[in-house]
Amino acid sequence: MTAGSLCFLFTLVLAHQGSAYFLDFECVNHKPHQDVFKETPWMAFIASPTKNCSGTLINKQYVITTASCVFDQSESTVFLGRFDNIPQNRNRYVKHSVQSVYTHKLYNKQTFEHDIALLLLDDPVTFKMSIQPICIWLGEITNLNHLESNRWGLSEKMIFQRINTVKILKIKKCRDSFGITLKKSQICAGFQNGNICTETGSSLVKQIHYSGKLWNTLIGIQSYGVSERCIYNKIAHYIDWIVGVVLNVDVILLNSSDSGSDPRLD
Repeated sequence: MTAGSLCFLFTLVLAHQGSAYFLDFECVNHKPHQDVFKETPWMAFIASPTKNCSGTLINKQYVITTASCVFDQSESTVFLGRFDNIPQNRNRYVKHSVQSVYTHKLYNKQTFEHDIALLLLDDPVTFKMSIQPICIWLGEITNLNHLESNRWGLSEKMIFQRINTVKILKIKKCRDSFGITLKKSQICAGFQNGNICTETGSSLVKQIHYSGKLWNTLIGIQSYGVSERCIYNKIAHYIDWIVGVVLNVDVILLNSSDSGSDPRLD
Protein backbone atom coordinates (compact mmCIF):
# COMPACT_ATOMS: atom_id res chain seq x y z
CA MET A 1 0.00 0.00 0.00
CA THR A 2 1.37 3.41 -0.94
CA ALA A 3 1.86 6.30 1.47
CA GLY A 4 -0.93 8.11 -0.36
CA SER A 5 -3.32 5.21 0.23
CA LEU A 6 -2.41 5.08 3.92
CA CYS A 7 -3.01 8.81 4.20
CA PHE A 8 -6.39 8.48 2.50
CA LEU A 9 -7.43 5.56 4.70
CA PHE A 10 -6.53 7.65 7.74
CA THR A 11 -8.72 10.40 6.30
CA LEU A 12 -11.58 7.92 5.91
CA VAL A 13 -11.27 7.04 9.59
CA LEU A 14 -11.49 10.74 10.40
CA ALA A 15 -14.50 10.97 8.12
CA HIS A 16 -16.43 8.54 10.25
CA GLN A 17 -15.40 10.47 13.33
CA GLY A 18 -16.99 13.58 11.83
CA SER A 19 -14.04 15.37 10.19
CA ALA A 20 -14.52 14.78 6.45
CA TYR A 21 -17.09 12.98 4.35
CA PHE A 22 -16.13 13.13 0.66
CA LEU A 23 -14.21 10.65 -1.48
CA ASP A 24 -12.24 13.44 -3.17
CA PHE A 25 -11.66 16.76 -1.45
CA GLU A 26 -11.31 18.55 -4.79
CA CYS A 27 -14.90 17.78 -5.75
CA VAL A 28 -17.24 20.52 -6.92
CA ASN A 29 -19.27 22.68 -4.60
CA HIS A 30 -22.29 24.10 -6.41
CA LYS A 31 -21.79 27.38 -8.27
CA PRO A 32 -24.50 28.18 -10.83
CA HIS A 33 -23.15 28.97 -14.31
CA GLN A 34 -24.78 29.96 -17.57
CA ASP A 35 -22.23 27.70 -19.27
CA VAL A 36 -23.52 24.11 -18.91
CA PHE A 37 -19.98 22.70 -19.20
CA LYS A 38 -19.02 24.60 -16.04
CA GLU A 39 -22.35 23.67 -14.40
CA THR A 40 -21.66 19.92 -14.83
CA PRO A 41 -17.86 19.59 -15.24
CA TRP A 42 -17.83 15.96 -14.06
CA MET A 43 -19.62 14.62 -17.14
CA ALA A 44 -17.73 12.13 -19.31
CA PHE A 45 -18.58 10.86 -22.79
CA ILE A 46 -17.55 7.21 -23.25
CA ALA A 47 -17.05 5.99 -26.82
CA SER A 48 -16.68 2.24 -27.39
CA PRO A 49 -16.63 0.15 -30.60
CA THR A 50 -20.34 -0.73 -30.50
CA LYS A 51 -21.94 1.84 -28.19
CA ASN A 52 -21.64 5.29 -26.62
CA CYS A 53 -22.74 6.17 -23.11
CA SER A 54 -22.26 8.57 -20.22
CA GLY A 55 -19.89 8.50 -17.28
CA THR A 56 -18.95 10.63 -14.28
CA LEU A 57 -15.50 11.79 -13.19
CA ILE A 58 -15.01 11.00 -9.48
CA ASN A 59 -11.32 11.85 -9.00
CA LYS A 60 -8.15 12.56 -10.98
CA GLN A 61 -8.03 9.17 -12.67
CA TYR A 62 -11.37 7.35 -12.32
CA VAL A 63 -14.68 7.59 -14.17
CA ILE A 64 -17.74 5.71 -12.95
CA THR A 65 -20.32 4.29 -15.36
CA THR A 66 -22.37 1.13 -15.87
CA ALA A 67 -20.91 -2.32 -16.44
CA SER A 68 -23.28 -2.69 -19.41
CA CYS A 69 -21.58 0.31 -21.02
CA VAL A 70 -18.13 -1.30 -21.18
CA PHE A 71 -18.79 -5.04 -20.81
CA ASP A 72 -17.27 -7.04 -23.71
CA GLN A 73 -15.87 -3.85 -25.26
CA SER A 74 -12.34 -4.26 -26.62
CA GLU A 75 -11.45 -0.65 -25.88
CA SER A 76 -13.10 2.59 -24.81
CA THR A 77 -12.19 6.26 -25.04
CA VAL A 78 -13.26 8.87 -22.48
CA PHE A 79 -13.86 12.50 -23.42
CA LEU A 80 -13.96 15.21 -20.74
CA GLY A 81 -14.75 18.91 -20.97
CA ARG A 82 -16.41 20.63 -23.93
CA PHE A 83 -17.32 17.57 -25.96
CA ASP A 84 -20.25 18.01 -28.34
CA ASN A 85 -20.91 18.28 -32.06
CA ILE A 86 -20.81 22.08 -32.18
CA PRO A 87 -17.99 23.03 -34.62
CA GLN A 88 -16.59 25.90 -32.54
CA ASN A 89 -16.08 23.58 -29.56
CA ARG A 90 -13.84 21.16 -31.43
CA ASN A 91 -10.46 20.61 -29.77
CA ARG A 92 -11.79 22.06 -26.49
CA TYR A 93 -12.10 18.67 -24.85
CA VAL A 94 -9.58 16.25 -23.33
CA LYS A 95 -9.39 12.65 -24.55
CA HIS A 96 -8.21 9.71 -22.44
CA SER A 97 -7.81 6.05 -23.22
CA VAL A 98 -8.89 3.53 -20.59
CA GLN A 99 -6.07 1.70 -18.85
CA SER A 100 -8.23 -0.74 -16.85
CA VAL A 101 -11.93 -1.57 -16.49
CA TYR A 102 -13.32 -2.74 -13.14
CA THR A 103 -16.83 -4.18 -13.37
CA HIS A 104 -18.60 -5.23 -10.19
CA LYS A 105 -18.01 -8.94 -9.61
CA LEU A 106 -21.76 -9.55 -9.08
CA TYR A 107 -22.84 -7.84 -12.31
CA ASN A 108 -25.55 -9.83 -14.10
CA LYS A 109 -25.95 -8.85 -17.75
CA GLN A 110 -29.36 -10.55 -17.95
CA THR A 111 -30.98 -8.81 -14.96
CA PHE A 112 -28.68 -5.72 -14.86
CA GLU A 113 -28.15 -6.17 -11.12
CA HIS A 114 -24.94 -4.49 -9.86
CA ASP A 115 -24.62 -2.76 -13.22
CA ILE A 116 -21.69 -0.55 -12.24
CA ALA A 117 -18.08 -0.15 -13.38
CA LEU A 118 -15.02 2.02 -12.76
CA LEU A 119 -12.67 3.09 -15.55
CA LEU A 120 -9.03 3.81 -14.74
CA LEU A 121 -7.79 6.47 -17.16
CA ASP A 122 -4.36 6.32 -18.78
CA ASP A 123 -3.14 9.54 -17.13
CA PRO A 124 -4.28 11.75 -14.25
CA VAL A 125 -6.74 14.47 -15.26
CA THR A 126 -5.77 18.13 -15.04
CA PHE A 127 -8.68 19.94 -13.44
CA LYS A 128 -10.06 23.20 -14.84
CA MET A 129 -13.41 24.97 -14.84
CA SER A 130 -14.97 22.55 -17.34
CA ILE A 131 -13.34 19.38 -15.92
CA GLN A 132 -13.78 18.63 -12.21
CA PRO A 133 -14.88 15.59 -10.19
CA ILE A 134 -18.30 15.23 -8.64
CA CYS A 135 -18.59 14.64 -4.89
CA ILE A 136 -19.22 11.18 -3.47
CA TRP A 137 -20.58 11.23 0.07
CA LEU A 138 -19.11 8.44 2.20
CA GLY A 139 -22.40 7.40 3.75
CA GLU A 140 -26.14 7.29 3.20
CA ILE A 141 -28.21 10.24 1.96
CA THR A 142 -31.80 9.63 3.00
CA ASN A 143 -33.48 12.74 1.57
CA LEU A 144 -33.80 12.09 -2.16
CA ASN A 145 -35.89 15.10 -3.13
CA HIS A 146 -34.80 17.63 -5.78
CA LEU A 147 -32.75 15.30 -7.98
CA GLU A 148 -31.23 16.08 -11.37
CA SER A 149 -30.11 13.86 -14.22
CA ASN A 150 -27.00 14.89 -16.16
CA ARG A 151 -26.88 13.43 -19.66
CA TRP A 152 -25.62 14.03 -23.20
CA GLY A 153 -28.85 13.48 -25.11
CA LEU A 154 -27.38 10.60 -27.10
CA SER A 155 -30.77 9.68 -28.57
CA GLU A 156 -31.18 13.18 -30.00
CA LYS A 157 -29.65 14.86 -33.06
CA MET A 158 -27.45 17.26 -31.08
CA ILE A 159 -24.96 15.87 -28.53
CA PHE A 160 -24.82 18.40 -25.72
CA GLN A 161 -24.83 18.33 -21.94
CA ARG A 162 -28.33 18.48 -20.45
CA ILE A 163 -29.68 18.91 -16.93
CA ASN A 164 -33.14 17.45 -16.32
CA THR A 165 -35.24 17.18 -13.17
CA VAL A 166 -36.21 13.67 -12.05
CA LYS A 167 -38.43 12.45 -9.24
CA ILE A 168 -38.31 9.28 -7.13
CA LEU A 169 -41.21 7.03 -8.12
CA LYS A 170 -43.42 4.92 -5.89
CA ILE A 171 -42.72 1.19 -5.76
CA LYS A 172 -45.97 0.29 -7.56
CA LYS A 173 -45.15 2.52 -10.54
CA CYS A 174 -41.74 0.88 -10.85
CA ARG A 175 -43.18 -2.61 -10.56
CA ASP A 176 -45.80 -1.80 -13.21
CA SER A 177 -43.13 -0.38 -15.56
CA PHE A 178 -40.39 -2.98 -15.14
CA GLY A 179 -42.11 -6.04 -13.69
CA ILE A 180 -39.43 -6.36 -11.01
CA THR A 181 -39.05 -5.91 -7.28
CA LEU A 182 -36.67 -3.04 -6.68
CA LYS A 183 -33.42 -4.07 -4.99
CA LYS A 184 -31.78 -2.16 -2.13
CA SER A 185 -28.99 -1.26 -4.53
CA GLN A 186 -31.39 0.44 -6.97
CA ILE A 187 -33.30 3.70 -7.26
CA CYS A 188 -36.37 4.11 -9.46
CA ALA A 189 -36.93 7.64 -10.76
CA GLY A 190 -38.67 9.33 -13.65
CA PHE A 191 -38.37 12.41 -15.83
CA GLN A 192 -41.05 15.06 -15.47
CA ASN A 193 -40.63 16.85 -18.79
CA GLY A 194 -41.09 14.28 -21.54
CA ASN A 195 -37.50 13.00 -21.64
CA ILE A 196 -36.85 9.28 -21.95
CA CYS A 197 -34.41 6.93 -20.20
CA THR A 198 -32.17 5.85 -23.06
CA GLU A 199 -28.77 6.96 -21.80
CA THR A 200 -26.94 4.34 -19.77
CA GLY A 201 -24.33 5.70 -17.37
CA SER A 202 -25.91 9.14 -16.91
CA SER A 203 -25.61 10.56 -13.40
CA LEU A 204 -28.30 11.19 -10.79
CA VAL A 205 -27.22 14.23 -8.76
CA LYS A 206 -28.35 16.00 -5.61
CA GLN A 207 -27.07 19.26 -4.20
CA ILE A 208 -26.51 18.79 -0.47
CA HIS A 209 -25.79 21.37 2.23
CA TYR A 210 -22.64 20.59 4.19
CA SER A 211 -20.44 22.85 6.31
CA GLY A 212 -22.08 26.00 5.00
CA LYS A 213 -21.76 25.14 1.30
CA LEU A 214 -23.84 23.46 -1.39
CA TRP A 215 -22.16 20.38 -2.92
CA ASN A 216 -22.97 18.49 -6.13
CA THR A 217 -23.18 14.88 -4.98
CA LEU A 218 -23.52 11.69 -7.03
CA ILE A 219 -26.58 9.68 -5.95
CA GLY A 220 -26.92 7.14 -8.75
CA ILE A 221 -25.84 5.91 -12.19
CA GLN A 222 -28.55 5.10 -14.74
CA SER A 223 -28.63 1.42 -15.68
CA TYR A 224 -31.66 1.15 -17.96
CA GLY A 225 -35.16 2.51 -18.45
CA VAL A 226 -38.60 2.23 -20.00
CA SER A 227 -39.96 5.42 -21.55
CA GLU A 228 -39.53 8.20 -18.95
CA ARG A 229 -38.88 5.82 -16.02
CA CYS A 230 -35.31 4.88 -15.12
CA ILE A 231 -33.49 2.41 -12.88
CA TYR A 232 -30.33 3.80 -11.25
CA ASN A 233 -27.60 2.06 -9.27
CA LYS A 234 -27.52 3.60 -5.79
CA ILE A 235 -23.99 4.93 -5.14
CA ALA A 236 -24.32 4.64 -1.34
CA HIS A 237 -24.70 0.87 -1.74
CA TYR A 238 -21.30 0.63 -3.46
CA ILE A 239 -19.13 2.95 -1.35
CA ASP A 240 -16.94 0.11 -0.02
CA TRP A 241 -16.40 -1.24 -3.54
CA ILE A 242 -15.65 2.19 -5.03
CA VAL A 243 -13.11 3.08 -2.33
CA GLY A 244 -11.54 -0.38 -2.56
CA VAL A 245 -11.01 -0.12 -6.32
CA VAL A 246 -9.78 3.48 -6.27
CA LEU A 247 -7.24 2.73 -3.50
CA ASN A 248 -6.60 -0.91 -4.47
CA VAL A 249 -7.37 -2.04 -0.92
CA ASP A 250 -10.11 -3.91 0.93
CA VAL A 251 -12.20 -1.36 2.82
CA ILE A 252 -15.35 -1.75 4.90
CA LEU A 253 -16.96 1.52 5.94
CA LEU A 254 -19.82 2.02 8.36
CA ASN A 255 -22.40 4.07 6.52
CA SER A 256 -24.86 6.46 8.10
CA SER A 257 -27.52 3.77 8.40
CA ASP A 258 -25.16 2.00 10.84
CA SER A 259 -23.80 4.96 12.73
CA GLY A 260 -26.47 7.65 12.42
CA SER A 261 -26.70 10.62 10.08
CA ASP A 262 -24.15 13.40 10.16
CA PRO A 263 -25.81 16.30 12.03
CA ARG A 264 -24.09 18.81 9.72
CA LEU A 265 -25.80 17.39 6.62
CA ASP A 266 -28.99 19.35 5.92
